[in-house]
Amino acid sequence: MSEDARNSVYLWAGGLFYAGLFWAALHYEWLAGVPGGWLWPLVGIATLANLAELGWRLWKRRASNPKNPNRNDR
Repeated sequence: MSEDARNSVYLWAGGLFYAGLFWAALHYEWLAGVPGGWLWPLVGIATLANLAELGWRLWKRRASNPKNPNRNDR
């Protein structure tokens, strides 16, 4: 299996896992005790952390690409 196919499978499996977890949290009312003033800031912080990690990984991938014309190791 190629690395791209493996990453796609991981992405789909992770997305389905978190969608199922979100559904279960709504269905079984796991978040009923969390005040509304805390819930959305926590979701926002988690979203920003994930976007920051994505940006960092993309930056590191671009920087390590040998075909990148902006590399300084030549």
